[in-house]
Amino acid sequence: MPLRTHKLIFAPLAILLLASSACGYVPIPDVLERTAPHEFFFGADSDPWCERGDDYWTDEARHILGPHFTVDVACRFVSEELPAQVAARSSALADLPKAEDGSEFVVNQVSMTPMDAQYGYAPTRAWVTIGDYEFELREAPDPGDWVVLTAPADEQAVLWVEDAGRAQGVDMRTGERVDPVFAFYNGVPSTTDLFSGYRYEEVYFDRGAEYTWLSCEYDGGSAWRNPWDEELGWADDGTVFLTVGTTWCRDFDEFTWSLDRRAIVLASGEAAEPVAWHENDLDGMGVEIYAVFEVPDYDAEFTIAFAPYGRVLDDQDREWDFREDPATTEWEALF
Repeated sequence: MPLRTHKLIFAPLAILLLASSACGYVPIPDVLERTAPHEFFFGADSDPWCERGDDYWTDEARHILGPHFTVDVACRFVSEELPAQVAARSSALADLPKAEDGSEFVVNQVSMTPMDAQYGYAPTRAWVTIGDYEFELREAPDPGDWVVLTAPADEQAVLWVEDAGRAQGVDMRTGERVDPVFAFYNGVPSTTDLFSGYRYEEVYFDRGAEYTWLSCEYDGGSAWRNPWDEELGWADDGTVFLTVGTTWCRDFDEFTWSLDRRAIVLASGEAAEPVAWHENDLDGMGVEIYAVFEVPDYDAEFTIAFAPYGRVLDDQDREWDFREDPATTEWEALF
């Protein structure tokens, strides 16, 4: 797409006035100078360009979010002339004349206190489009960053941020989101209350004529949904990842009782088996377990079935068999 740097355009030569004396041409009055459409400027400022309650203060709920970025536009100006408080903030903006007829200045400044990204920092790509024109910003704007552009009134101006291959935009005139990830803005990436735990007392295992029993109990678990997973990336359109987390004993004096993907399944919904399984070691105190399911984004109620299926090995690395299938504990997750 074409790129342009800032230029000024002047009135057509036909309007130059020829002086009747030998002094030559009369200078063009400054009022005839105009800033061309599709001009683009950006920079950063440590001070806000507006305050809460000003006409230029935006609705703070109008932001775009990704796994590794947040962009909140705090101040927005749209007018044929660059507002004085904007022009005063940068030498690049100080002398810009009124926009050409049919165009206007569109100014956005990012909030000084944006929301925290859910998964911390990772590189993103950002750019601005004005109709068919594209201007690169590199990464998502930081607090205090600003963008000033001129755009024909009938052309959309959009700030885009691409995070892990998925781009979302914000209309720089209205603050409306463009091609948003539905789940970030409709309550889908939310957690449940803690649900009840499990209690397994004297679960028996056999190995030939030998037998033993083991016990494990824990007071709860939780579940949450999100359109993004650090291992799996983006969920398919119309789905989100449901993660179920709990803690398991695993480590006993002479035995290790490791769970597998059969241990946590969905007893309701359309995704019975987990698509991912994570374990975090708790330094001899067992493990944290996270089972990840891909589920429709409209589902808000799930029955989760937990049963401690897995392998039991003794300290000689010999495997022991369940004497009978362990009982199932059911959890209800409501979002």
